[in-house]
Amino acid sequence: MTSSLLPQNATPWERAVADAMVPAGAVQSAIGAMRRVKYVSPRPSMLPFLVWEYGLGELTPYVPNLYTLIDEGVRWQRLRGTVSAIAIGLAWIGYTAELEEAWTGRRFWNSFQLRFPELPPRDLPDLERIEGITGLSVPKRSILRRGVHQYDVGPLEGDHSRLDGSMLDVESGIAVTQAGTIWSFGRVHEFEHLMTEAEGLAIGNWVDPVDETGLLWANLNTLWAEANFLWADSPDLQRSAAMAGWFVNRVLWVRLSGADGVIGYRRCRAVHAVLSAPQGAYALGSARYAPAPAGTRLYAEALTQFDDADGVVCTEVALVVNAQLAPGLKPGLLWLEPDQLVEGEPIAVQSVSIPLRRTVRERIKFVVDFDNTLPDPELTFSRSSNSQYLPLLSEAI
Repeated sequence: MTSSLLPQNATPWERAVADAMVPAGAVQSAIGAMRRVKYVSPRPSMLPFLVWEYGLGELTPYVPNLYTLIDEGVRWQRLRGTVSAIAIGLAWIGYTAELEEAWTGRRFWNSFQLRFPELPPRDLPDLERIEGITGLSVPKRSILRRGVHQYDVGPLEGDHSRLDGSMLDVESGIAVTQAGTIWSFGRVHEFEHLMTEAEGLAIGNWVDPVDETGLLWANLNTLWAEANFLWADSPDLQRSAAMAGWFVNRVLWVRLSGADGVIGYRRCRAVHAVLSAPQGAYALGSARYAPAPAGTRLYAEALTQFDDADGVVCTEVALVVNAQLAPGLKPGLLWLEPDQLVEGEPIAVQSVSIPLRRTVRERIKFVVDFDNTLPDPELTFSRSSNSQYLPLLSEAI
């Protein structure tokens, strides 16, 4: 301050004091900078006070990065109570989700669920953070009921019927947090396998490859009444159909193993001899398959249940054939502990890395092929009276 800023009636003493109190240039710039210090690179020691000033303290248990919280917290406050606020809050912890509101005719019309395009990498503490941030972002009346990814089975509307209140009247999922939110996640694992002779002989289902003369009935390990292919079929197709049909009506198990041994066994819910079909009921990658009496491939699928296993990494999966339940077990069990299944031979062993979790149902698919007759790449075709010269088989393939 200088005397030039004083009013006209200022005394000489007041003017002298004002001129003596003029701050240095460095002090003046520091005073001006203090107004912007909290907006431009605030120091870590200032962050708790800024969080309190902006009213963002309730978010600190769920958002560990206070710099991110301060930079975007004001915008979140202005949009609080909208879908945009949920998107901003979930982005703080690296998630995106689509909000799906409940049908207005239901009792909990004010509830909603989040559909995640990607599977959350872990259950805790991520799911608790999602609950906390979402609950603070939506209107007070709204309730986060459920979170889903891939596996989503809704409830059956069985009101005023005998099915009301049954298991069909409950949507899929499991609660693993104190808030009680339901989480319903799914993951798919697909494998193609060519059965080897060692595997076929071990389970008692092997037919030696045949030539163009056809498949001899004496070589089939099946009954005449069970044969469902034509005499005119290719010998390779006859062989594959016979071996694929052997599995039908048999109980197969998927063995899940980890670094310390077998984790458990899940019973296959689908075991079929199948053929390729564009509109088939089963899919493996881009290919689709349909059950058929003369199917030439085996399709086997198992689906683990919520809470089958948790906190362990599955490093190997395999199909187990000809297994028996341990004495005293009920035949309807779908999940077995390592000591509850005896005998049995593993086939189609696959190396994997699957972190098993309570909230995730693992869908494991196998397509087993039996046609292991490979053409000779050096085989050539000669000229005949009914054809022109044909290219080398290796080129045609």
